[in-house]
Amino acid sequence: MSTGQSSSEQIDFPLIHSGYVNSLSRYYGQTRPSLRIRLERVLILVAVTWLPLLVLSLLSGHTFAGKVPVPLIHDPALSGRLLFVLPVLELAEAMVAISLPIQIRHFTTSQIVPANQKPQFETILNEVLKLRSSVYVELLIGVTALVSGVIFHRVVFQDISPSWEHDSTTTPAGWYYALVSLPILYFFVLRWLWIFGLWGWFLFRVSQLDLQLTPTHPDHAGGLGFLGWGLASFSGVVMAISAMFSSAVFYEIIHKNQSIETMKYHLMIFVIITLSLVHAPLLVFFWRMSRCRFLGLLEFSSLVLRYDRAFEEKWIEKRSGEPAENLLGTPDVQSLVDIARGYEHVTEMWLLPFDMTGIMVLVGAALIPMLPLLGTALPLNAILTKLAELMI
Repeated sequence: MSTGQSSSEQIDFPLIHSGYVNSLSRYYGQTRPSLRIRLERVLILVAVTWLPLLVLSLLSGHTFAGKVPVPLIHDPALSGRLLFVLPVLELAEAMVAISLPIQIRHFTTSQIVPANQKPQFETILNEVLKLRSSVYVELLIGVTALVSGVIFHRVVFQDISPSWEHDSTTTPAGWYYALVSLPILYFFVLRWLWIFGLWGWFLFRVSQLDLQLTPTHPDHAGGLGFLGWGLASFSGVVMAISAMFSSAVFYEIIHKNQSIETMKYHLMIFVIITLSLVHAPLLVFFWRMSRCRFLGLLEFSSLVLRYDRAFEEKWIEKRSGEPAENLLGTPDVQSLVDIARGYEHVTEMWLLPFDMTGIMVLVGAALIPMLPLLGTALPLNAILTKLAELMI
């Protein structure tokens, strides 16, 4: 990255395309991935994580129903994780890779970060990218993913009931799943958590700069509303994590006699926690926005008071005997309304840079993977009929 450019439009922030794994890709001739390259990566991920499980299960007779209660093709948790979650986590990089640099540039082009703060701003960018490019961090993520796949899946949360993974002993497919497939999935999840953590750290550092916020900004966030909308770019990641959770719930319902009624509170709490965590980085602006709102209230209150007194003196006290028609068309009345509206903008300012449309996008991303769970409580034709009734 080159942040020391004279023009803020040249500032880049390749948080997604940094890192040791991406450096290896560039070493072997791949530039920043296009859609075709990402689709090729998805096929490679499926070929490495899911296809060997299919082959090993076919060899041991655990693919279809008959030999074990839970064959491979009847495991929604496995299919959801490897055939949906992994591809979505890979494809989600495209949206975030576009969104983050745009938000970075807007800090400077909108002059929220003033000119005298740009050197500190660019220093923060370089520090964050240095952390992202650390080979030791990605190595730690890889080791953690491998250890998690073995310890948590084969020791802590081991399920010894007969299935494609375990039939008297752990099957070859079960070992491959614990040693290869799950670690790859966990690597992607942990790497996304690391990227999101770095984004949160960047926002924290930026919040300590002398930001020029405007209390009357129509986004109700002092000009920082773009950060709330920017979180919508992580909707693909939210959808993938939700699918990971929903597929596990689906497994509980169809194989362990749970019901959607008993699991609905788990789903609600998951959505609430997920949305809270996604918006957590915006908390760093609470003090800055609170101060902006408070000072704005003081300044506009003083302005409104002075103007109201001048208006009363001119139009009420000194012209009390004049006809009311003389007020028609005077700009004084319109100015009175405009100042009052400006004060309302200040009072309506939020203390966090939320964006309601962005929140709805994230809620939708979290809920979409849960829709198949409705089929366990209602027949599909009943769901489609009800949807048709609502639309007509």
